[in-house]
Amino acid sequence: MQEKTELYAAVDLGSNSFHMIVAEIINNQLHIIDRHKDMVRLANGLDRKGYLSNTKMNEAINSLEKIGQRIAHISKSHLRIVGTNTLRKAKNAEAFLIRASEALGKPIDIISGREEARILYLGVAHSLPSQQGKRLVIDIGGGSTELIIGEEFNPLLRESLHMGCVSYTKKYFADGQISESNWNKAVMYAQRQLLPIVSRYKKEGWDVAIGASGSMRSTAKVIIENNYSIYGINNKGLEKLVIKCLAYKTIENLHKLKGLSSRRMPIFIGGLAIIHALINSLDIENIQSSTGALREGIIYDLSGRLHHDDIRQRSIDKLVNQFEIDKIHSQRVINTIESLVKLSDFKLSSAQNQLLNWAAQLHELGLNISHSHFEKHAAYIIQNADMPGFSTQEQLKLSVIIALLRRKIKKEWLRKLSSKQCRKCIPLIVLFRAATLLNRPRTDYCIELESLKLSENKIIIEFKNNWLDAHPLTKEDLLAEANHLKTLEIDYIFI
Repeated sequence: MQEKTELYAAVDLGSNSFHMIVAEIINNQLHIIDRHKDMVRLANGLDRKGYLSNTKMNEAINSLEKIGQRIAHISKSHLRIVGTNTLRKAKNAEAFLIRASEALGKPIDIISGREEARILYLGVAHSLPSQQGKRLVIDIGGGSTELIIGEEFNPLLRESLHMGCVSYTKKYFADGQISESNWNKAVMYAQRQLLPIVSRYKKEGWDVAIGASGSMRSTAKVIIENNYSIYGINNKGLEKLVIKCLAYKTIENLHKLKGLSSRRMPIFIGGLAIIHALINSLDIENIQSSTGALREGIIYDLSGRLHHDDIRQRSIDKLVNQFEIDKIHSQRVINTIESLVKLSDFKLSSAQNQLLNWAAQLHELGLNISHSHFEKHAAYIIQNADMPGFSTQEQLKLSVIIALLRRKIKKEWLRKLSSKQCRKCIPLIVLFRAATLLNRPRTDYCIELESLKLSENKIIIEFKNNWLDAHPLTKEDLLAEANHLKTLEIDYIFI
């Protein structure tokens, strides 16, 4: 249990709203001291080809510049910014992320749908009594819906489906008409999205259903204020609300609905269709509302990273055990990397050091599949695996470093990275290749290193006491490596 006060900030770049909170953690309890919300509706800026419009980008950047001012005083190690469904989907997301990072003063992590579900559950679980049994937590965002069954702080099932209040309103009610035909199409499509997970979720079961989104909270408020139910969202109250909305015929007329805010009104009907499909498909009796959300989960997760409970290491450990990776050899590579870094004047950031450590632990993951091109098998698995705690960018960088750990350097892997990512990863690739090459004998032997000089286009490794002459096979490997690094326009010199 923490005894001192620590200041954290989280920014959630959602498909409907951008949220920021600044909070203190006192004795493991979150106390919010500042918050900001802009309903940017980023998902509305996606065209049919999946590109985010310049108009919507500019609107989003204006919001982020305000948020950037509010979080400027927060230590970067205590701040995390995440992007969700729309930024996962947008084909020109990289162009937006460059501008957004400048506005916020820190890079943005794009997280997968299942990772979003995990962090969301963490935020909700901390806002609820622990003795609730199994919970079904539902969050309807602007572009996706997350469903998690968990117990206390542990998620048991996690899914993210491509249906959200902004995207559904845009797709099925674009003309502003709430017709029975449009309504039935929206609900039917949502039920089709749910179909593959229904049996698993019903089999797992839950004791209480929790709604964690603005769509859930606004729907509960409208149902209660119109006296359709005194318990929030349940089947009878929801049916009465649906009949009422259909009677209004247009989205514009929803302003007559008691309890519905003007800000929520333009996207309310899309969220309502998803809720209707959820209750019918999963046979949910009623849904309680929660104030906990993704942003609170981000802070609890970030606090865990800083206090030796980083779930990312648990994800690494799971893969190490699952694929029976040789831990002793991984440690040899880690030790050599540390020696090379100590001998050099090249300064690595903590994030770069972490990437190299993860790469060393996982680089032989593919050996259980095939010895031939095992690094490619490992890279594919890492890029596509469900790795709780990791952003998609972290998984991509890790997969590229491992894919290029030996033999020829294929530039198509480097082209997967942005130019900035590439600049930061190339020195890591060079160091990692050197460490794995020097440990090719797979034995505990003394590698007598004297110095390492690493610059943008040159690496010089110096050995002690004619060590290299006594190890001709390693010398031969280094000659081959010098030829491979010409692809990166790097001179490789060893003495």
